[in-house]
Amino acid sequence: MHDAMMRFSRKKLSVLIALVCVFTFYPHENIAEGSETLVTHQTLTALVSSRTKWLLTAPAEKGSSKTKTILLAFTMDGDFHPITFKKSGGLFRVHVQDHPTPSDLAANVPPTQLSDGSFVGAGKSGMFINVDTIERRWLFVWPSIRPSTLSKPVVLDRDNVAMVGFDGSLLLFQKKEGKWLQTQLIKAKTARALPDAVLTTADLDGDGRKELIVPAVPSRLYRHAVLGDDIEPTEIHAYRFNQKSLQLMAKYTAGKNGVFEAIGTLVSDLDKDGKQEILVTKSDYDRGATHLVLGMRNNKLTLKARGEAIGQGNRWSHLLGAFNIDGSAPKVLAVEKPHLAGFLLALRLSGKRLRERARMAGFTTHSVGSRNLWEFTLLRRRGVSEVVMQEVGRQHLSGLALFGNRWHFRWTRSIPSPVRSNILTADFNQDAKDDIAFVDQSGLVHIYLSK
Repeated sequence: MHDAMMRFSRKKLSVLIALVCVFTFYPHENIAEGSETLVTHQTLTALVSSRTKWLLTAPAEKGSSKTKTILLAFTMDGDFHPITFKKSGGLFRVHVQDHPTPSDLAANVPPTQLSDGSFVGAGKSGMFINVDTIERRWLFVWPSIRPSTLSKPVVLDRDNVAMVGFDGSLLLFQKKEGKWLQTQLIKAKTARALPDAVLTTADLDGDGRKELIVPAVPSRLYRHAVLGDDIEPTEIHAYRFNQKSLQLMAKYTAGKNGVFEAIGTLVSDLDKDGKQEILVTKSDYDRGATHLVLGMRNNKLTLKARGEAIGQGNRWSHLLGAFNIDGSAPKVLAVEKPHLAGFLLALRLSGKRLRERARMAGFTTHSVGSRNLWEFTLLRRRGVSEVVMQEVGRQHLSGLALFGNRWHFRWTRSIPSPVRSNILTADFNQDAKDDIAFVDQSGLVHIYLSK
């Protein structure tokens, strides 16, 4: 009897240990499941220029579909170098065309692409420049105020572009009868725009027309300098655009002790009500960074939801945007402390809160002082959306997917040198599968053709 009871106790203990192991180790096995390395059809490299800064895509030819694109390497010199792929003997060969399309465009931020595939931005000589890399055509405007070479312009509609002046003014350009003209100037003392702002647009009131969103009223109240300097905006301004001019419609203030630790905002319709919300990071010395969701109500910008603050000053969180990555509601993605532990976060709007759904340490999207906010991408592979970014040591590139409330490793791949450019996904070899491209610190372009 005693032996039988002992055997029964040992059996129960074994079952208990097995259950503990399942619940303890199964999630970690899930996180690490998938390929240990990214399996590609082919890995290619191309040395374009040691001064290659950004990677872009453009239509392969005038009037071609958006899916038929070529890869462009954009250099600090303002040159667009087309990179093409040809198949020979079952393998693809990469070819850098001999004659790049030159321009005077500054390369501090990527140029903005128009619907026709051409690019606009601030010229180093003080001009507004439109470059068509397909037809090798250039259009210039000498504006009344020199555009900021640190700011990224935004397309308001097909024929209208907004830019920031070097002094914090706002400039509006319109294309009429094949020519670009400056049509409006909002002077710096009125606009007070952040000179290095990344401008965005959002349909805040659901009328189908985009409003211009501008980080404004710069301050040195919070001297963290994670984005290259210690100047941060303290207000977010929304301008209504009536196809002719911009008019201030609403503003939101960070408060006397806070700043918006960002050079631009992001937008998404998180609650699917037909009105887009503004996503932005607010910081102060007491609580560090926290993510806010701003919406339009009664013609005013109001706080709609907020996430949890880091809880310590001089601690930043890189807001990546809102994406449909798991087939359910949009998730707000961020990398908390990208210069330290690097926690990849997935947040979901729940009432008046941005609630954390998943967290995983060990990833980065940013280096201190850099204005490059695009060292990540989303890759659609084998029916799953993967978030692609570097691990904190900057020696590996990894793809992660969100299943339920957990991040899962899908693959990781060593890289010879840290990423310098944006990380870009597109179908470069026309096989209906997304590929990956980036530029490393030496200027070498890496292309991973998906299998």
